[in-house]
Order: sequence, then C-alpha cells, then structure tokens
Amino acid sequence: MTTRPRNLIDPDQPTPARLHSAFLGGKDHYDPDKVLADALASSTIRPALAESRRFTRRAVEYLSDHHGVSQFVELGCGVAHFPNIHDIAERANSSAKTLYVDSDTVVAAHGRALLHEPPTRFFTDTDIADADTIVGDVAAVMDMTAPLAVCVSGTAEWISDAPAVLSALTDRFPVGTWLVFTHVTDEFYPQHVQAAAETLRCVGIPYYPRGRDEIAAMLAGYQLLAPGLIAPHRWVPTPCDDENKDGDGEGENRDGIPRLSPAAPRHRGAWDLSAYAAIGQLHPRGAR
Repeated sequence: MTTRPRNLIDPDQPTPARLHSAFLGGKDHYDPDKVLADALASSTIRPALAESRRFTRRAVEYLSDHHGVSQFVELGCGVAHFPNIHDIAERANSSAKTLYVDSDTVVAAHGRALLHEPPTRFFTDTDIADADTIVGDVAAVMDMTAPLAVCVSGTAEWISDAPAVLSALTDRFPVGTWLVFTHVTDEFYPQHVQAAAETLRCVGIPYYPRGRDEIAAMLAGYQLLAPGLIAPHRWVPTPCDDENKDGDGEGENRDGIPRLSPAAPRHRGAWDLSAYAAIGQLHPRGAR
C-alpha cells in the first residue's frame, strides 16, 4: 500500500473531511469546522450530504445482499462515522474486505488507528486523482476477478476536475465493477446551494455542485440499477415491507421501541433534495 509524506495539521483551517464529520454529527473536527457547519446549518447542502451517506449505506446493504459483493472501496472516505462501510459489509459477510482512501491528514490518522488490526480492513492516503496508484492499491488487497464496488459519495463535489478523475478511474476498473455514487446539485434550491458554495470558497474550500446532465455524463460507462439517477432519499431498491427486517428501515427493537436504521432515509420522499444518487455496473468498453 502506498503512503504519502504526512502534512502538518492546521486546526484553524476547515477541511472538507472534518466539515463532513460536523455535518453528520461526528466528533472528529475542530472549532473552525463546527463554526462553518453551524453557518451552513440551514443550507440544503447539509441534508443532501446526510441523505447521501444514508443512501451509501443502503447501497452497500443492497449489493451485499442481492449481488454477492463482499469487496468495497470508499474513495474520499472522510473521518470514520458509525456505521461505516465495513460495519455494513461485514454484517452480510464476516470476511468482507473494505479499503478506505483519503488524503486528508486527520482522516489518515484516524483511519490507521481504527483499522490497524482487522485483516480485512485497509486504509491508504493516496490522492484519488492518481488513478494508476489507486488501482494498484486496490489490486494489492482485493481480488480483481471477484465482485467489487467502489463508493464515491460526498467526494466529487470538492474536486474541480471530478469528471476527468472519475473517467480515469473508470478506464482502469475491471468490467463489472459496481459504482455507488452521489453528488450535490444546484438544480434544486439554486440560490441556497450557490450561497453555501460561496461561503465555502471564502474560507478556502472550493465546492462544485453540478447539474443532472453533467452528473449523468460522469456515469456514462455504467449500467444503472433501477430507479436510476435519482435523489438519494428516493432510492429504494426493495419494497418497504422488506425494509422492516433487522438492520433495515423502520422496525422495533427487542423492547418494542420504534427504531430507525442508520441506512433509512429521513428526508420526506415528497420533498426535493439537492443531490443525486445511483448504483451502476461498469459496461464492457464497446457497450458504452
């Protein structure tokens, strides 16, 4: 696995990974990150990122249960926040493998501390724009001939050339690779999203919400599962009744107290949300 030289941590400069932790109610952030998250508390970006994370959890459940996927890579994973990808994947298959990738210094420190023992969990701080190295890191710990899913959720919005980055990775992934993808959009509530993006830019964090057509173009090499490219809180792969089983959707715990799975949507289905989500499988090149 590759390891880059470690950069010094600047606690006064907010970062996407720590801001994401603050958005999701995590504890691994500093005061400037929390101040920025509070400033964006009423922004539609916040629920979009939260629902994108819940969608990713549902997608991992679905691919594990219905397509036998037991190898997951999360690009731009951010700070660990339970339940993580490996928590969900290992619930379906105790030997499932997970590789986390993030170049943020704080994320790297937490990732290595969290994953230092299990032989099925891995972390690398490779820059996801380095496609050749990313694929090398994946091949070092995964069986590239077996089902593999790559999760890119809440990541592409922070990258100016995200379409080119994803295209370079897609060109190197094996045919049949699954992609779990989410992306914030400014098509809904454009003034709110653009104002939030400007707030982020003012503190040195570039942010790039994109429209549906550009997001769809990023997924052109993939056959999307129904219901296709849709708001993350509306992506429901199975009937609602099937989501009342242990670990999925709404239900009751052993004491009869209502509970809600961390993977279940919280945003009302009738409401718009400033994000898109999809699960796709990589086509053979000639079929794209």
